[in-house]
Amino acid sequence: MTDVVEESFRCLRRLHAQDFFRRELPTDAIASIERLVDVFANSNPAERQRITLGVERSFAFVFPAYARRAAVESVRTNDPGLLKRGLIGLAIENATVDLRDTLPFVAFLYNSALKLNLNATDLLRGVGQDACPRFRRVVEGFLERDEASRSVNSFHYMESGKGAAFTYLYSEPPFIRPSKVGWRIRMFLLHLRRSLRS
Repeated sequence: MTDVVEESFRCLRRLHAQDFFRRELPTDAIASIERLVDVFANSNPAERQRITLGVERSFAFVFPAYARRAAVESVRTNDPGLLKRGLIGLAIENATVDLRDTLPFVAFLYNSALKLNLNATDLLRGVGQDACPRFRRVVEGFLERDEASRSVNSFHYMESGKGAAFTYLYSEPPFIRPSKVGWRIRMFLLHLRRSLRS
């Protein structure tokens, strides 16, 4: 790998997920991700594969955080180029931790593209085609969903603010109390399983 890629990964390895639950990524981390995005965008498939293999679980969280930032900033500044950069950031992360964790961030970028009147499907497909197979499957799976399942609401997020105040906020899902019938069925199955074991 190139010195730029190694230096970027060295910077990202110093970060810890617990430090960023309530605050933004530091500027040096964003700059490192920006450099990785530039290298990834101008690389051949073998080099892209090497870059994605350099992502470790310990710092993989920075790429979804970068994607969310790109989705928000693209709407705030009306800059569609940030959406592609955010998607490339997710392509670099390549669903390292769990592909289900990547889906809300794809939804942020998809929703922001729609807000900017872009063809969101083509944007996702374009980046997905250049990505490694795992992220390509994430994109294809996301695009196979119906429109309601692609929305940020389906991931328990909502839009907030307009213009420079735009952001995505987490909305707590409502608590659904199980019905008496459902509870009795669960208890019956629990007792049945215990009796079958003995």
